[in-house]
Amino acid sequence: MLHKPRFNWQKTINWVITLCITLMVIGYTLPAKADVIYQAFNMPFQEIKNQLSTLKADGFTYIQVSPPEKSNPSTEWWARYQPIDFTVFESPLGNEDDLRQLIDAAHEQDIKILVDVIINHMANYPPYSETLDYPRFSPEDFHPKSCIDYNNCYEVTHGWLGFGCDLPDLKTESDYVQGELKNYFASLIALGADGFRIDAIKHVEVADIDKILDVVPADKYVYGEVIGGNCGETTNYPQIHNVDITDYNLLSNLKGAFSFGGDLRSLINPQGVLPGYQAITFSKTHDTVCPGGDLCGDYGFEPRDQMLANAFLLARQDGLPLIYRDDIDDPIVPAGAKFHEKLLHESQYFRNGNEITSGGDSPNRLFIERGDQGIAIINKAGESFAPTSVRMPGLEEGCYQELISNSTMCVNADKSVQGGLNVAGRSAVFFVKQ
Repeated sequence: MLHKPRFNWQKTINWVITLCITLMVIGYTLPAKADVIYQAFNMPFQEIKNQLSTLKADGFTYIQVSPPEKSNPSTEWWARYQPIDFTVFESPLGNEDDLRQLIDAAHEQDIKILVDVIINHMANYPPYSETLDYPRFSPEDFHPKSCIDYNNCYEVTHGWLGFGCDLPDLKTESDYVQGELKNYFASLIALGADGFRIDAIKHVEVADIDKILDVVPADKYVYGEVIGGNCGETTNYPQIHNVDITDYNLLSNLKGAFSFGGDLRSLINPQGVLPGYQAITFSKTHDTVCPGGDLCGDYGFEPRDQMLANAFLLARQDGLPLIYRDDIDDPIVPAGAKFHEKLLHESQYFRNGNEITSGGDSPNRLFIERGDQGIAIINKAGESFAPTSVRMPGLEEGCYQELISNSTMCVNADKSVQGGLNVAGRSAVFFVKQ
């Protein structure tokens, strides 16, 4: 009797590990785990639900909602980041039914929902913050009150956040606290959540995060917020449960390149950034917006430069782009999101401008090819980039649709472009093969 050979799982696992190591050695960039995230920051769930068809048409595949648990009752956005009770979904953004209806409606549109979660601390809201008696938590469930010296790694994960060190810090190493947080994740998963943003992840020990996330299935997407870091935060957390990290170093590169006098070509190999396959990339989040909606602090830059930075993030393959809610009104964003979605699995190549046209190389221009199926061009200069003699050496012969203007660019067999090219000043174009 002939016997069917048994499948050797160990050999297969060893082969996969070897392949992954080989790809990292040769510098291969793994694709992002998702397309584009829309940060529906501090938006009521019903309002988001009403925008689903528009967001779908604009190319967004993930929507990130603000924390849904019972929190500080203030209507200010920061109050959503001050939990009171993880067992109750009730806030100015909506209740449990509102969140469930949003998730169900999003799934009908093939859109996934990421939930912003806070697991590091509780609300600075009396009487809870005075007695440390919260629903499900008692004084023994918190670290002793202390301010944080950010050069002291122990204090980073055991101190209290807040301007007055006034946000009670949960003792996340406690089995009981971990159990309550696991229950919170499980409740959100039961509602249909597709993944999570973990707020202030750098303030929770890696070992604690590892245990808490045991309840999160492998098919759920998870990323953590890390701003700065002297304690290995950008490298330690990705080693557990494939947690991705916010790339604030890339944001600093964007600010330098797009600001007056900056060189866009520096973004071809930006310095100190995370590997693209584990990076959440952005030009704006709620943490970089001052009251009144202005960009501020170390990460703020001129609004039009910030929008052109969005064009860069959406044009390239590296990273998972996150777009702040207010930015979708600019035509660059929906066009860039569609470009990113259509060419997600195409490799990226930064083409020297002199190969496009004589004198095309400039600190104010960037040419990003995606395989041979598309190209994005960013023009930071105030004047138009409008050469009449143009070649597209990396693109396949044929015609390409520009996703903002719906105009057409046709590439001949000799790679010449019929009619030249025109990119308005302070703008970008996204061409995709028709």
